[in-house]
Amino acid sequence: MHATAASSEPVHIVRLPSDPGSVAAAREHVEVLCRKFGFDAFAPVQVVSELAGNAVEHAGMRGGIEVWVSVEPGYLWIEVVDFAPEYVPALDHIAEPDDEQERGRGLLIALMLAERVEAQVLGDRKALCACFPTAG
Repeated sequence: MHATAASSEPVHIVRLPSDPGSVAAAREHVEVLCRKFGFDAFAPVQVVSELAGNAVEHAGMRGGIEVWVSVEPGYLWIEVVDFAPEYVPALDHIAEPDDEQERGRGLLIALMLAERVEAQVLGDRKALCACFPTAG
């Protein structure tokens, strides 16, 4: 869905059901591809875990989720697509939760670990896209 990622080759897509077990499958998908392409997997795996968890929680059972991984010169893109376009986080207004709150840090983690995080809506779906530099 991301303009850059959509034109990159190759794009690796995995389709998963909207259930909590899909978060682990999303992490594994990203980790395997990072190893395949020789990239450090730590940040991409952490970010896809947070984005997939949010997609499963907020998209409910509508159509499952998709995890797209694409590589372009100098960058790795991770995109988590769901079918709940009405829930688009305002990424420039993410507040840190209180210390007592057990949840609500996922997007903050993504924003801290990725070079860039974007939200896009296309028809009946949305994507949260995270960009990671691949060269030192």
